[in-house]
Amino acid sequence: MSKPQAPKEPINPRVRANIYGLAALYLVYLFYQIAKPYLSQDPYGPTAGQFLLGLAVLGGGAIVLGLLAWKMYKVPLPEEPSDAEAEANALPEEAEEEEKD
Repeated sequence: MSKPQAPKEPINPRVRANIYGLAALYLVYLFYQIAKPYLSQDPYGPTAGQFLLGLAVLGGGAIVLGLLAWKMYKVPLPEEPSDAEAEANALPEEAEEEEKD
């Protein structure tokens, strides 16, 4: 029978915030690729409907992801438990093994 492992530490919330931020920047870049020919009056650029659809989908997605990233980034980092708390939260099997040694 395998021994239960100690629970893993929580992932830093800023890692996920950075990924969301990069995704928001990518959506802004994709919207720029749609808007560039439309704003330069290129005859082969997107129509007004395509431009507005791109604005709604890509722009809205970038705003939502940017806000989520900002909120996640502002979450305080989890504190490291002290030694006394770590011993109190230890698995019972680990405490018994330490007492036997």
